[in-house]
Order: sequence, then structure tokens, then C-alpha cells
Amino acid sequence: MQETKKKRPFAVDKEKRKARRLALRRVERTSVRVDEETGDEARLTKTVEQCPERAESLGIVQEMTRAYIASIDYYKADYGGSHTHDEAVKKSLSMNEWRREYVKSLHPEKVEWSHLAAIAEVDVKDSLELWDRIRETADSELESGKRAAAIVGGRSEPYALAQFGAIRNSFADQWQPNGGIESAMIDMMTIAFSLQMYWSQVAHQRSIEVHNSQEKELGRYENRGWKSPYQHEAGAIDQAYKLADGYNRQLLRVLRQLRDLRRYAPVIIQNNGGQVNVGAQQVNVQQSK
Repeated sequence: MQETKKKRPFAVDKEKRKARRLALRRVERTSVRVDEETGDEARLTKTVEQCPERAESLGIVQEMTRAYIASIDYYKADYGGSHTHDEAVKKSLSMNEWRREYVKSLHPEKVEWSHLAAIAEVDVKDSLELWDRIRETADSELESGKRAAAIVGGRSEPYALAQFGAIRNSFADQWQPNGGIESAMIDMMTIAFSLQMYWSQVAHQRSIEVHNSQEKELGRYENRGWKSPYQHEAGAIDQAYKLADGYNRQLLRVLRQLRDLRRYAPVIIQNNGGQVNVGAQQVNVQQSK
């Protein structure tokens, strides 16, 4: 019997992603110039080739430029010392020297646009390489589940992160997510289930604390019967149960959406044989002779 291969959510095919990001697309841009005196129009059509990778790089350079301009404006403002433009430029350049040393010890999550701008002042290529490191770190965080775990506080303790990962992997093992949408749904279900368990535990603890305090109070005054909790205690218990129920509803809603996504997915035809994912099942097919 063939063993089911364990598949992690957000498994990135880097070769396919690279091909998609480097795929060129052509865009025609037409500019029109009108002569105010004669009213004649002059049209110029230019074909521009662009790819997502280059478009993103241009956007990063624009953000770095804004950060550098903002640094100069800071020193020209009253709260920055009301310096002249030339003095503000000198101070910004001096601060960039400090930023270039400081950013060496920073985690990619803590890097700011001003740090990238400081590196670009010396070499734009180095700043874009740092951006690539930031992007790779974000990919790794998404693949490992740390991004989703941070929402439920999974970064606080190692065991809490391991608990979150155990739920996430168990869902992924059953559903074998294909692509980013299904992987995102796995994370959504993991978050909802983790928070449902957390608030169920809180609701139970609050109920037990009220029960234990009532037992002590009844024993102290030698009374019998049950004493209703104070309104703030009952409200806290009710809030916890409602939150647990709300996250349970979220879990079931996303589960239905994932089921429907699989149910109405297009039929896959495999001509060469091999392993094919059909819905939540894996089917092994053999090539016809």
C-alpha cells in the first residue's frame, strides 16, 4: 500500500514562482499632445515590456525615495531643528551612515524604508538584495505557520507554537491543500479552532472559579442551596462561551467553503498517469497500454 505523502501548507514551488514573476507582458501607452494654436493632435504610441519582478523593484525604489525625502523634511521642520535645505541634507546623509551600520544586526521584520534608502545611497543593488531577504523571510514565516500562529499568540512560548503547528499539520495532512487559497483556508481553520479551544478553556475556568467561591461562601455561613453569581461574573462567563461559539462557527464556515471549492473545481485529466488529487482524495492512475 502506497503511503500518503505528507504535504505542508503553503509549499512554494520556487521555480514556477520565478517564471511567473519574470514573465514579460507588453503594454501599449499612447500620449496625445494638442497644439493650442492650431488644434492639431500629435500621438505617440510606445510599447513597454514589464514583468512583476521589475514592477515590484520600481515600487521599492519609490518607497526608498519617499523615505529619504521624508528624512530631509524632518530636519527642515520645527520639530527637527528648522535647518536649511543644505543642512537638512547633510544631517540626513550623516544619519544614513548610522543606519547602514545599524541595519546589519536587524531582523528582516524590523527593517524600515529609511534603512533601505540608506543602503541605496551607496548601492541600489544592495538595497534590493536586502529586500529579497525580507521577502524570503516572509515566505518562510508563511510556510512554517508562524504568521498565522502570531495571531493566536503562538510566538509567546515554544510549546504554544508547537501546539498550533500540530493542529495545522493535522488539517493539512487530511486535506492536502493545493495552492495559496486552500492553504490560506487551512490557516483560517487552524486559527479558528485554536481560539475556540482557548475560549472554551477560559469559559470553563471562569465557571469553576465561581462554583468554588460559592462553595466556600456557603460553607462559611452554613447555608444550603445554590447562590447565583454576580452579574459581572455571569457576564464574563457568557462572553467566553459566546467567543468560543463564534470561533466554532468560523471554523465550520471555512470548512464548508473549502469543501465547496473542491466540489466545484474543474475536472482534472491526467494523460501520463501518476498521483492525482481529486477533492480530498489521492487517486493513483496508470497509463493505458
